[in-house]
Order: sequence, then structure tokens, then C-alpha cells
Amino acid sequence: MQPNVAMFMEPAANDWHLVELVVKNFGRTPAYGIRFEFANPPTVGKYENSSGDRHIDIVPLNLPAEIPYLAPSQEWRIVWDSALDRRELGEAIASRFDGAVTCYGRPPNDRAPKRKREQFRSTALLDWATLHPVERLELLTTHDLARQEKQKLELLRNLLTYYHYAASESREEVLRVEINRVRAAADELRDRYRDQYDSAPDHDPPPEHNPPPHRNPPSDQEPPPRRKPPSDQEPPPDRNPPSDQEPPPDRNPPADQKPPPDDTTPDNDANFDDAPTQVIDGRHRRGLDRTG
Repeated sequence: MQPNVAMFMEPAANDWHLVELVVKNFGRTPAYGIRFEFANPPTVGKYENSSGDRHIDIVPLNLPAEIPYLAPSQEWRIVWDSALDRRELGEAIASRFDGAVTCYGRPPNDRAPKRKREQFRSTALLDWATLHPVERLELLTTHDLARQEKQKLELLRNLLTYYHYAASESREEVLRVEINRVRAAADELRDRYRDQYDSAPDHDPPPEHNPPPHRNPPSDQEPPPRRKPPSDQEPPPDRNPPSDQEPPPDRNPPADQKPPPDDTTPDNDANFDDAPTQVIDGRHRRGLDRTG
């Protein structure tokens, strides 16, 4: 029947990359006057006051001097740092901290003469290397979005400051140097992002769009040669005969046009063509009067 207070680090329930420092009473009696003991206090990067040269101050974590009371199964927690932010700092910030937490099993105003106020102590080892790798997932939480917007505003402010000082110059050669410098920086940034996009294995190149072939090739392009038929095969007849070739005779001549002479007409009927004829039901009738 005594308090059992432990201190450990745990990822936040909502944002997995945020790590919290937790102090919890696992005992069956309350704990009083909980205090922290560290040889080297936990540190955190002070991103809100970072300078323009990307230098981030490393400051101790803001811990209270004392936690007055923890009931059984009650816990106290504070957001320590982001695993993504500490990965950017690398070896510039420590990752292992040895410490302890002390507490009492009786309140400080308990002055029972026969009972001494006993102190309990529990050691702890806080190590960021024991957490899950932060490369497993990249999440854009509200914290990350707010930091990105802040960085964009800082970039815009620096650009406006640069323009303010550069535009105050009246010498043409100096302005030309500044223009070339800004253009070179923009080209370098564009090429770097283009190289990162091309070298990414997850992005497949977009499929090339092959336009349909033109039916009418350009004037500067030679038309494809025609295929020659085999020697044992006769070429197909030309649908458009030359102008010097007579067209085939019309099978159905007009009514007012005389039909061509028939070569099969016997010689004894020489006056066959001179006889008056009339077309009746598509046939020529001989010996009929035109007015009849």
C-alpha cells in the first residue's frame, strides 16, 4: 500500500510524431510532492525563435518544479517534441537522458508523531532511439501545416526586404548584376526540383501521346514508294483511262440517237437502217410511220 510513480515517454494518441513525457502513479495510494531529478535535463529545439540562418536554439524542456498530487492510476503528461523536428536537427541535439522521479506517500501537512514521511524514488531512462522510425509515414498535421505557412511568410518577407534594398539602387550595372543573381538562383532551384522529380522511383513517367499519322504528308517529305506487283501478276486496270483513249460505248443510247450499225446484219438487207423506225417498249419497230 504505497505509491508507485513512473516516468516514461510515449507517442501522442492523435499525432504519432509528437512525443509526450508522462508521469503516472501505478500504485494503490496517492502520491504527493512529485519532483524530477535529471543529470542532464531533457532538451527541445526552440523553433519559434529560430534565426534566418537556420540556427535553432536548444533549450531545456519546461518542466514544473513539483507535481503536488497524483491519485492512483492518474497521470500527468506534457508534449516534449516532434520526432520529425528532432530528425532534422540530427546530432545537434541529445537523444538519451537519465533521470528519476521522487514522491511521498503522505501529504506535507501530516504531522503524525509516530509516522515518518517516507520518500519513494523511481529511476527512468528516456531515449529517443527506442521509438519507432519516423520514416514510416509522413503526415501533414495541423502543427506541420502551421509551420509551413510560417516558413512561407518568412520567405516572402525576406524577398520583399531584398527587393526594397535592390530597387533603391539607380546604377544600371548594379541592377543588372542583381537581376542575373536572382535569375540564376531561380534556375538553380527549378533544376533541383526537376532532378528530384525525375530521380523519384515512385513517379512513373507520363505516357507519350502519339498523334495519328497525317494523311497528307508535308511538302518537304517524300511520299512512300508504291509497291510493285509481282512479275507474274498483271497490274490492275487504271480506273481513269487516258484522254487519248476512246470511252466505251453507251449501252443505253438516248431515244433521239441512232444505234450503231450491227455487224451481224446480213448483206441482203442493205436498206435496214434507212427504214423508218420507232422505239416501242424499249425495242425498235421497223416499217412504222413516225407520225403513226
